[in-house]
Amino acid sequence: MVKSMTTGDMSIKSAPSVEVVKATAPLKTSSTESQSKIDVAKNAAQDVGREFASLKGESIRQLSETAAKLDKSIEVLNAAVKKVPTALHFSRDESSRRFIVQVTDTNSGEVIRTLPGEAVLRMSKQLDSLKGVLFDDAF
Repeated sequence: MVKSMTTGDMSIKSAPSVEVVKATAPLKTSSTESQSKIDVAKNAAQDVGREFASLKGESIRQLSETAAKLDKSIEVLNAAVKKVPTALHFSRDESSRRFIVQVTDTNSGEVIRTLPGEAVLRMSKQLDSLKGVLFDDAF
């Protein structure tokens, strides 16, 4: 069944009225005001840069102090182990920053076991070499 429409069935609605907004010119500032704002921003950026540089320097100093303390502790451990007839040797792997313990036979001097194992140290070195590829900065 088809319904027919008459002209009275359709109504045309008018579009909503649109307000015209006049564009205003941007406020003009004097060149000295804008230059002083630029100078303030530059000084603030330089202050932040100096602050971060000092924090970075402090972090590097703390890391080097910690590394020196670790090396001294390793020497103390090795000296203590030498006093007792045992076959342990402590060291630190520089690339992976891991502690290494070697168990050796006192009679033959043969290394019986290394903790962590060679495979773990190799994997750590390989992951360390990928830092620049996986991350933006190498740590």
